[in-house]
Amino acid sequence: MEHITLQVVQHLQPGGIEKLVLNLARFASPCHKVYIVALEGNKETAIKQWPELRTFESQLFFLNKPIGMNLSTVIKLKKLIAKLNVTMLHSHHIGPLFYSRLALLGHKATHIHTEHDSWHLADKKQCRMTRYLLNTNRVKLIADAPRVAYQLEKILLLSPDHVICNGIDTQYFTPGNQLIARKQFNLPLDKKLIGCAGRLVKEKGIDTLIRALHDLPKDHHLVIAGDGPQSRQLRAEVQKWLVTDRIHWLGYCAQMRNFYRAIDVFCMPSRQEGLPLALLEAQSCGNSIVATTVGAIPDLICPQTGILVPPDDETALTKALIQVLEQDQNAANQTVQFIQHQADVRAMTAAYEALSC
Repeated sequence: MEHITLQVVQHLQPGGIEKLVLNLARFASPCHKVYIVALEGNKETAIKQWPELRTFESQLFFLNKPIGMNLSTVIKLKKLIAKLNVTMLHSHHIGPLFYSRLALLGHKATHIHTEHDSWHLADKKQCRMTRYLLNTNRVKLIADAPRVAYQLEKILLLSPDHVICNGIDTQYFTPGNQLIARKQFNLPLDKKLIGCAGRLVKEKGIDTLIRALHDLPKDHHLVIAGDGPQSRQLRAEVQKWLVTDRIHWLGYCAQMRNFYRAIDVFCMPSRQEGLPLALLEAQSCGNSIVATTVGAIPDLICPQTGILVPPDDETALTKALIQVLEQDQNAANQTVQFIQHQADVRAMTAAYEALSC
């Protein structure tokens, strides 16, 4: 029997949830067909902005939802479910949950919903809406990490049906030649490189890392992969702290594996997080981690090689970076093995597919 899964996301722009659903399509077993629908946007624009989507072009659908609540989007989604003969619908985040619940009225398809973080539930309106939409046996609630499950129980008063940790392709994200990787990005060959990746938004805490860099030795440089609305503010922060010549801006990076291979340590100074894929990818490439104690980060950081610090504490961040950069480089093997065991995409995909049986 062929199972048809429709992944429902808000948009298809480069991000953790979006990369995850692409992986669920990429690693689907032969008896599971996966389609992806984005509530917002259109295919042409999305592929132009994120060329990786072209590989999945025949599996992608876009509903071009306007701003605000839109009932015609419910109708479009309902028709798509019927057209594809969907047997399982998988929603991610509150917008897709809302539209999926309405579109599935009258359909027998299984509905599973994954919550990837809990910090957005601090908004009382979102919290009430999420609790209402999930307070039914028609939806199986999944948490993507143990700490997310705990927070959902605490805030929503709902116990997730399953915990399925995010996974990445540990056979692709592997250690490699640092010299070659640095040359690809025109990065200095004789410096200690601290890597940071993600959307340039306040929640990522990159401004804290910039301040920490000011107190690190001059041969320590920062490499930032990503773009976003806070780009201008961060560049002003760089000038303020006189570290302009020690920052390397890569913008959107299509070769993340070589980014991780190029750096000496990966830093995630976030103020808010779920379970970020970059944390897993970096460790799979052998990087030790310095990260904040937010979201589900503590669940999947290698205890032998990673260090956790409080958010917004540049002094603690500076000390942790120095400590990690001085540790035995053979520790990379421990980091790689930890992620291979805890967060491989094949195990994640199999766990989700089992819910349709």
